[in-house]
Amino acid sequence: MDFLKYIFSRGLPKTGQSIEYSVGDDGAFQAGWWVKRLLANNRTRFIAKTIDGDDIVFDRATGLMFAADGTGGGCNFGNGLTWENAVASPQVITFGGFIDWRLPNVLELLSIVNYGLMSPCISEPPFANTVDGNYWCSTTYLPDTLESFYVSFSSGVAWHVVKTTVNKVRYVRLGI
Repeated sequence: MDFLKYIFSRGLPKTGQSIEYSVGDDGAFQAGWWVKRLLANNRTRFIAKTIDGDDIVFDRATGLMFAADGTGGGCNFGNGLTWENAVASPQVITFGGFIDWRLPNVLELLSIVNYGLMSPCISEPPFANTVDGNYWCSTTYLPDTLESFYVSFSSGVAWHVVKTTVNKVRYVRLGI
């Protein structure tokens, strides 16, 4: 199944913004996961589990499973990697009893950013011990294929940089 069709069939995630800074901004509508429900009484989107001693998070909005602990094995123990090593590393690990982990694409990684938070702009819990910084995406930057996208969990912004740069990782798999 095409990933975008799968995402849209399940519903887009909320951004996390719950304060209305200007009339009509995201804080007013809080659109996304379980549309027309306020954030305060929203259904649970992230389900944290420990499988085979590894902490994982199921995202009910996207159907993805992410490594939860930013200093655990599914995040390379909080250590950085070059893009080439980041793409290759999940192919040799078993995490949470699964062997099909991979580097998320830019849209997948942006889907877990919480724009209502800063440094890190990700919900802790369930994403414990997230190391503040830039996280690699599998998406190559087409105008210069020597570069790839990353997501900054300091600001929630995606940008691109040369693939020899050392950035953090948070691995993902299709889980639900």
